[in-house]
Amino acid sequence: MTRAIVISIDGLAAFYWDDPAASLPALRALGERGIVAGRMETVFPSTTWPAHVSLVTGVSPARHGVVGNSILNRATARPEDLTGDPVYDAPDLLRAPTVYDHARAAGLRTAAIDWPATRNCASIDFCLPFFKDQKIFETQTPRAVWTELGSLGYPLDRQGEWAQLPKRFLKDAMVADLAAHVVRRHAPDLLLLHFLCVDSFQHLHGPRSPEAYWAIAYVDGLIGRFLATLPAAELTDHTVLFVVSDHGFLPVAREIRMNVRLRQLGALRVDAGGRVSGGEARFVMNHGAGYLYALGAGNHERLLRDLAAELAALEGVAGVWTEAGYAALGLPTPSENAHVGDLLVEAAPGYCFVDDARGDDIVGPPRYRGTHGQRPTYPDNGAFFLAAGPGIARGKRLAQIRSRDVAPTLAHVLGLKIGATEGRALGEVFAA
Repeated sequence: MTRAIVISIDGLAAFYWDDPAASLPALRALGERGIVAGRMETVFPSTTWPAHVSLVTGVSPARHGVVGNSILNRATARPEDLTGDPVYDAPDLLRAPTVYDHARAAGLRTAAIDWPATRNCASIDFCLPFFKDQKIFETQTPRAVWTELGSLGYPLDRQGEWAQLPKRFLKDAMVADLAAHVVRRHAPDLLLLHFLCVDSFQHLHGPRSPEAYWAIAYVDGLIGRFLATLPAAELTDHTVLFVVSDHGFLPVAREIRMNVRLRQLGALRVDAGGRVSGGEARFVMNHGAGYLYALGAGNHERLLRDLAAELAALEGVAGVWTEAGYAALGLPTPSENAHVGDLLVEAAPGYCFVDDARGDDIVGPPRYRGTHGQRPTYPDNGAFFLAAGPGIARGKRLAQIRSRDVAPTLAHVLGLKIGATEGRALGEVFAA
C-alpha cells in the first residue's frame, strides 16, 4: 500500500527554488529523486484558506465556497477572520468534497496537522487544526487529540501564543515532531502537514529578506528531520511525498486604507474610538485583495456603481470587479454564496490593503513588508510544487501546473475516484 504525505509550506514562492540564497538541502534532495514544477498557479484571492481548500478539492472557490481569509457576516455586519477556524466547522464552510473525505470513505486512515479549514472534520482520523486562539484550541481540539498531545508533553497552554506571527516557528517545530509521532502511532495512509513561519516572516519582513531566508532554511530542516524518522525502505518504496505551497509573495511599499475612503465618502461611520459603527458599505481586506460589501436597504446598484469608480481611481488599486466578472475569476456571486463581497478589489504589486477606518491618509507607509492575495498571474505569486517517491518520475521539471491539479493527482496515487474536478491528474508526474 502506498502512503501519501502532503507538506504545505505556507508562502513558499516558486521563485525560491532557483534562488541560490535559499537553503533547501532536504527539498533539493527530494527534487533529485522526484519532479518539480517551475510554477504552480494558485487561486484568487490568493490567500491561505481558499488556496488550501483548492489544493485538497481540485476546484476553485466558486465551487468549494471558501472565498477568502476574511469575510463580512452580512447578518451581523461584522468581519470574520476565517484563519484559525474560530467560527465555522469544516462541514459548514466547505461546499465540495476533499481528497481526505474520499480517502476516509474508501477505508483509508487519514491525519492532518495544522491544515486549514479542518475544524471538527469527521473524515480525518487524527486532526489537529490550525487554531490561532487559545480558547478555540482548548474548546475545539478533539478530546482524543488533546489527551494525546498532553501525554506527549506538548505545552497546551502556549498554543495561542505560538500561533502569532513572530512565534510560529515554535509551532512549526511541534508540527514536525507531532508528524513523526502520528506516523509511528497511527500509520495514516494520507497525512497532511502545514508549516507556517515562511509566510509569517515574509509578512513581517518581506520576501527575499534575511528573515525569510532563515525561515525557509528552518522549515527545510524540520522537514528533513521529520523524513529522517521514517524507515529508509518505507520512505523510498512506499511513501509518495508532495511538497506544495498555497501562494507566492510580493513585496510591500505602501498600504491602502479603503475604509478611510469609505468614511470620507459618507458610506461608513465610525464612533469616537475609531470603531466602525454603521454605514452603507464596508471593506474587508484579504491582503493583496479585498471585498466591499453593500449594506442596508438603499439602492445597492447605484451605490456599487459609484463606489467602484471611486475605488478604481485610488493610488495602488489594480482592479475592481463587480459580480459580473466573478465567474472568470473562479468566484461565486453573492447570491450563490453570501460570504463573497459585492465588489472585489485588487492592490497593485507593491501595495496591500488594511482594514483601518481611522485617520485621514488613504495610502501610507506599511506595517507589513510582504503580501499575497493578488491574482495568480503575477510572476512572484507562483506557488511551489514537488513530488517524489515510488512511481514518480525522477529529475524532471514541469512548466506551469495549477493548484487544482494536486487533489486529482493525489487521488491517483491513493487509487481513489473523486469525481469531476477543475484540475487533472498530472500524468507527466509519473514514471513511464
